[in-house]
Amino acid sequence: MRLNIYLAGVGGQGLVTFATVLGDAAVRAGYKALVAETHGLSQRGGGSIDVHVRIGGDVDAPLIPKGGADVVVAFEILEALRAVGYANKNTIFIVNRRLIRPPATKQRIPSINELEDILRSSIERVYTVNAYDDALKLGSIIYENMIILGALYSIMGLNQYIPQNIIEESIKANIRKDVDKNIKAFTMA
Repeated sequence: MRLNIYLAGVGGQGLVTFATVLGDAAVRAGYKALVAETHGLSQRGGGSIDVHVRIGGDVDAPLIPKGGADVVVAFEILEALRAVGYANKNTIFIVNRRLIRPPATKQRIPSINELEDILRSSIERVYTVNAYDDALKLGSIIYENMIILGALYSIMGLNQYIPQNIIEESIKANIRKDVDKNIKAFTMA
């Protein structure tokens, strides 16, 4: 397996935890995995965050080059549009149908449906997930990242490479609170 996964979101959405769980699970399953986070001044609830997850034997650099993502996972729809530069004609987009309005903007921001249409006009394979709504059903938005991980796992058929019990072991090892609910969130997709 060789997979370049570019994660895009906003500070506080759990991208780093998502990447840690996935990278740890890949290593537990016998693959080489590199994780690199790049964020400027973002803080919880703040600015944009990118996390690069590279899995496979011949991976030696942590950052995915522009146009080099096999999958873009966007935790927020505006961030999906920002991540288009990492796509190529074969890139799959997995997008959370959540819109986090930038603070202090007075400009009109298109609706989620309008943003989806814009994204679909340039990306052929887009899958949407209602992780925010599903996380609220579990009791908190903190489960949103594991719901999105479950969507990635399902859409990409990662069970061929990383058994579900290994993902669950990684969740137990890397998430200290509400482990059972995080595992339930992962299995919702």
